[in-house]
Amino acid sequence: MSRRYKSYAAETGIAYRYFFESRRSLVRPAGLGPGSDYIFVLTADQGPPFALRVFVSERAIAAWRAAHSRDLDPSEQYALAKMRLFRAFDELENLREESLNLLVDESNVEELLAALDLA
Repeated sequence: MSRRYKSYAAETGIAYRYFFESRRSLVRPAGLGPGSDYIFVLTADQGPPFALRVFVSERAIAAWRAAHSRDLDPSEQYALAKMRLFRAFDELENLREESLNLLVDESNVEELLAALDLA
């Protein structure tokens, strides 16, 4: 199956192309607990493709639910992962080294979703 790449010009000056590959529920070690990995395949400045995972923790979803008295639907959870991906594009220059380090938890869920005005 052919994938449609999307483009993103990052604040770091790097041109990214990416597509969403899949979502997997899992429990991350090191105290991160249950959540979902959103897996994106990307290229940086036309380099070779690599996979990058954005982990959205159940704690982040629970914090949002407690603050807003409603759940995030699946498309909003995907948007949350994508907002974290875009933040990484803009702030980190070597994303290949961050393959398991992009996290959404209770400390950044509100900030990441603020631009989407979901409340």
